Amino acid sequence: MEFTERKVLILVNSRPYGKIVNFEGWRAAVGMFGMDHEPTLLFMGDGVYSLLKTANVVPFRMFKATYLDFDGRILASKKSLEDRGIGLDEIFEEVVVADESAVSEALTENEVIVTF
Repeated sequence: MEFTERKVLILVNSRPYGKIVNFEGWRAAVGMFGMDHEPTLLFMGDGVYSLLKTANVVPFRMFKATYLDFDGRILASKKSLEDRGIGLDEIFEEVVVADESAVSEALTENEVIVTF
């Protein structure tokens, strides 16, 4: 069986506190680079809370730095941010805020979607 490089969307929609699921999304995204895949992180729902500058969770910051070193793309659902009253000044600068059209595009342009 031949290995094929794929575009992979890591969809993180679980809250970052009280569960390890959100953290595993970050870890999986970094690991995708090691397998020569092209990952994109998309945060929706309660997953957007892990993008807060005030989030003092060391593993998120560590994996975020490594992910960005690989030129990884981080998207956040504009609607999810608005629904939770989170302003653009409250999230990391590297995050691209995606409107519904951009979220739809991210969901369709990737060959594989892994949800956390």
